[in-house]
Amino acid sequence: MVQRHPVILRPEGGSRIIAIGTTGIICQNACLPNQVIKAPLRHDICGCDEDVVKTILHDEEYAMSCFERERTIYAQLPKNINILDCIAIEDDRLHFPFLRLGNLRDYLASHNKIIGSQLRDQWIDAAIDAIALVHRFEIVHADISTRNFLVADDLSIRLCDFSGSSMGNQPSLVEEEDRYRISPNAPRSIATDIFALGCLIFEIMTGNRPYDEIPDDACEEIERRYAIGAFPLLKENVYEKIILKCWTLQYVDVKQVKQDMKTIREEKISHSHTEMTVTSYLLTVTPVILLISGIILVSRRKLWDLWHVTS
Repeated sequence: MVQRHPVILRPEGGSRIIAIGTTGIICQNACLPNQVIKAPLRHDICGCDEDVVKTILHDEEYAMSCFERERTIYAQLPKNINILDCIAIEDDRLHFPFLRLGNLRDYLASHNKIIGSQLRDQWIDAAIDAIALVHRFEIVHADISTRNFLVADDLSIRLCDFSGSSMGNQPSLVEEEDRYRISPNAPRSIATDIFALGCLIFEIMTGNRPYDEIPDDACEEIERRYAIGAFPLLKENVYEKIILKCWTLQYVDVKQVKQDMKTIREEKISHSHTEMTVTSYLLTVTPVILLISGIILVSRRKLWDLWHVTS
């Protein structure tokens, strides 16, 4: 008898599959196409090998634990423009708006060359505010990355996916991807979220993941470089100091990141104003100098002509 493979099941009311993660599935709502339904992974395991069934049941138990954590977090978080809105909470499903532009990583990959600095700054500000909010509610996201920010139609972004996040005294059930993780052995905390925020700012500004030149299967090399402080190059990155302070754990609160961001922006504006003032001065003075020089040259010419005639 041929053994069957487990088949992932769509949640009730779900139509087209939008995404499948490690612990959850997201489908477009069959009745409300502008919404999506998120549910823990479930499988049809009829006819599967006994060992496969055992593994799948274990994975489903973990998926349900992560889902329950996200459901609890959304029940406590207030509505906020920088957090993906949870429209409805059910025992085995969560309902969200359908953001068709997808996640920020994919959007950066396809639009990086045409994204201006102002929009990048708006994304960074939104990310900082979103993370500061969840920390205020004693929540550690534990998987900060451009994958977990969705892009709305107006190009603003929303933090999403609290599956397995830490809450209060409950440790996280997940951790960041290799390029956003300071250490696989460290418990997830505000410090690890801030470290990942530094990676997020780096990716938003450059369009590349940290250590993008290193293959995805070389996670040990990425871990080694972070451990010895051999960080990705930050040359010419306007937020170099902030990113480095995130990576070297010099911040204890996201509010400090926000304050440093404000200071850098003010210095940037002041520098631009100084340059504009100098430019305006030169634009004003230069014509006058040229006019006076012209008058002098004409006068000297006339004097020369007059002397020549007299002679």
